Amino acid sequence: MAEKNILQKYQSYITQIIQPSCILPLVDFLNDYAEQIKTTEAQKGLTEAATVMMKFIYDRTETDGWFRMLLDGFSNAGYCTLAEAIDSTDFAAIDKATVHKEEVRRLSVMLHQVKPLDILLHMPGGLLPTQRERVERMTAENGNISGMQTMLDLLLRTDDPQWYSYFLDALRKGGYWHVVNVLDDQNGNASQQGAEGKEEALEEMEISFSEEAGHSNLCASADDVKDGCQPASNYEDMPSLGQLRNYQQELAEPALKGKNTIICAPTGSGKTMVAMEICKQHLEQATEERGRKVVFLANTIPLCQQQMEMFQKYFDYTEVGVTGHFGENASPLAIRVSVDTYDIMVMTPKLFEINVEEGYIPGLSTFSLIIFDECHHTMKNHSYSAIMKMYMDIKMGPEATPLPQIVGLTASVGVGKSKNEQEAREYIYQLCANLDTDTISTVRQNEEELRSHVFVPTKDTIIAKRRVSSPFMDNVLELMAQVESLAKKTYNIDTLSKIPRSTRGSQSYEQWIVEVQRNCKVLRLDNEDEEKKVCRKLVTCSEHLRKYNDCLIISEDARVKDAFKYLQEYFNNMDPAFFDETDEKLVNYFQEKTAMLEKFANDSVTDNPKLCQLQMVFAEQYRFKPETRTILFVRTRALAEAIKEWVLETPSLAHLRPRVLIGRRKTENVEGMSLSNQKAALDAFQVGGSKLLIATSVADEGIDIATCNLVLLYDYVGNVIKMVQTRGRGRAKDSLCILITSNSESATKEQINILHEKMMYDAISNIQKIDHNKFLTKVNIIQTSMKKIQDMERQMAKARRQENDIFVLLCGKCRKVTCNSKDLRVIKNSHRVVINKDFIELCNVVPHPKPKKYDDIEMKFKIACAVCNHDWGIMGSYLGFSELPLLKTDGFVFVNNHTQRKQVVRKWQDFPGVIEEFNILEMSSAAQGKGV
Repeated sequence: MAEKNILQKYQSYITQIIQPSCILPLVDFLNDYAEQIKTTEAQKGLTEAATVMMKFIYDRTETDGWFRMLLDGFSNAGYCTLAEAIDSTDFAAIDKATVHKEEVRRLSVMLHQVKPLDILLHMPGGLLPTQRERVERMTAENGNISGMQTMLDLLLRTDDPQWYSYFLDALRKGGYWHVVNVLDDQNGNASQQGAEGKEEALEEMEISFSEEAGHSNLCASADDVKDGCQPASNYEDMPSLGQLRNYQQELAEPALKGKNTIICAPTGSGKTMVAMEICKQHLEQATEERGRKVVFLANTIPLCQQQMEMFQKYFDYTEVGVTGHFGENASPLAIRVSVDTYDIMVMTPKLFEINVEEGYIPGLSTFSLIIFDECHHTMKNHSYSAIMKMYMDIKMGPEATPLPQIVGLTASVGVGKSKNEQEAREYIYQLCANLDTDTISTVRQNEEELRSHVFVPTKDTIIAKRRVSSPFMDNVLELMAQVESLAKKTYNIDTLSKIPRSTRGSQSYEQWIVEVQRNCKVLRLDNEDEEKKVCRKLVTCSEHLRKYNDCLIISEDARVKDAFKYLQEYFNNMDPAFFDETDEKLVNYFQEKTAMLEKFANDSVTDNPKLCQLQMVFAEQYRFKPETRTILFVRTRALAEAIKEWVLETPSLAHLRPRVLIGRRKTENVEGMSLSNQKAALDAFQVGGSKLLIATSVADEGIDIATCNLVLLYDYVGNVIKMVQTRGRGRAKDSLCILITSNSESATKEQINILHEKMMYDAISNIQKIDHNKFLTKVNIIQTSMKKIQDMERQMAKARRQENDIFVLLCGKCRKVTCNSKDLRVIKNSHRVVINKDFIELCNVVPHPKPKKYDDIEMKFKIACAVCNHDWGIMGSYLGFSELPLLKTDGFVFVNNHTQRKQVVRKWQDFPGVIEEFNILEMSSAAQGKGV
């Protein structure tokens, strides 16, 4: 058959696969047509461009070797299977590649919940290098949905027969097990691996955020993965159903009898393994009359993802269905379907709370068992507490309604601010009442076995000398004095805070200035114009004081050059277009000293004693144990980056190849860390490329961290719960936990925590010894009192809502009137948007550096005051409605239109007025000029 005839016969295959722009540079005889083909590709798509390219090939005069050059071009561009198929006229391999494409195309909307960058790094094939770059670019420019659709479009054109296996494996490794389950269901386990093939895939599958422990026995428990120990990669090495150690069986016993239980056991003891066994036996007791369904709640999205993976792997080859809902793309509709479909659901507590309130989950009684991971958070205003308030409404309500069993997991119940064992008991009683606890389960009969499997690191404290005052710090202190003086000339700022002003460069000073900033926003003066000027000036001054204070704290803990860099970035990011007289004056203060500050920062030869001490610890530990793995806890994100730079620039430490792990939430100073970047940091630490992980509080609990043998607390001290959690990061035998501090108060606080830990265990032991009926009576008395207070608060809130006062929203910095509460609507009980289109005219709108989608809202822009550039929130689109401003509370001052009282609120739940629900019909009418 003639060569052109072969191409014409199989043209439909060719045009549905190739991306012409990838082939053109590799086929010389197409050079004359390249621009026209590229233009067609850009304007009309890949298939049309491929058709045009083939037409040019048919029309051109044949030359020697043209056919082989074309096939080589296909092959060199990455279309090896296509080239071989054309050469042999055997398209069986191509046909194999088309299997599953229709199902993926049909489920593309569901796949939009996948973040492409979460799975792209796990896909060894299926996409060409230039196509990978295109996915990354589309994601960066247009967001995850656009990036994912681009990836799907390109995958559906691939000629790689293994593309579907790569895709499923990448979804697994990215944590999208619920998506894999749906795809497998749709295709009848379409990977066609069978039981043997599935086992091989599991052997190759990476378990995120985990590592093999120094003591292999620890890997017998699933909680070891949660807290840092990697199970063996082979499926047979996973803990089997029903295999609990004796101490784990002891922990599980009360819950297995159906009792509401708090399970309190050390980190690394296998609490998640215990929870999974409880779930298994609980589900086995289901009857036709009374079904069984479990929800497992975990505080963070990474933890939910990891726990879901562990549950799915544990219950693999059983009929138990496990799914998870968390993150930006958790769909209420998908949650509603999962409630009817799956036996176990893993969710974040806030998402669970919202979906119960909105009816997507019919009620708590939908579930027969609720497990609270890190249950010590069930205090105050945490979502755990909100969920248990719903529970108490059912328990103490007029109707007899089935209640779910409650099981809490924790390494430390805590003692709050207790000063003695009796107060500690009262604190723990309160936690038991909050969780409707029948029993606190600890290891008592099998302590020796527990000690043989759980290694508690040796604890030590090193007190370093404080950095002596330096010329750099002296100049920063002078700048702070200048700013304070300017503020005092405007208003007596000391009267704006009940917190006494403390030493500059301290956490106490930070608390003072935050309080000043909050209160100056609600300042009332007789002259309204003067009030606006004073407010703006004080807010601006307080912002500068906070930055200078941060700078001093960094210089105390890191290098002077890091502190100067922090200040430079702050001032470089300012926009002079929004300056007023105060801004100009404060910037001039800094500029006048910039050259001197930079000189002192670069010429500083005074070593930071605390860093010197840290370097000595590293040297000692790695000299005798080069394989040492270290987690270094620091207080702030800025300090984490500064320490990383110091390590990299110190020749004797650069071999540690440090990585930073911070939280996902954006702060005023530092962008948050995406889930994929968190994974990358932990993976680097896991596989051994990095020997040092520098982490903030995100690593205290929840996120799984590779087993390490050295935990360093760099002036990082909290309460007893934080102490237990951070110490528990060291899992290997002979681990060390060292506090390095230049503050004697920190050392004292750590000693107090050690006493609190003993107090906590003593209190638990004494509670376990009392008569059980007395315990239940005590819990019931607390619950009755709580319910009365809760009902009274609801009545008061209802009365306030009935007043229906209107609130005017002023810019939190310049006091410009922006809108009122009648212009606001609430979406999904979480997002407050402005529906008055005039509001946008008051905004400075700039593209969002990291566009994202959450709760079906596409967040594409940032908005700020057009007068002073004060941050107001973001702007996005929802259900086809574009340009919806989503407001943040700290961007505004709220003025009661009736009383003229000014207020600032920390979160929207504290807003005293009434905000109506977002109504699609109302918005549609408004768009047609009939409404607002």
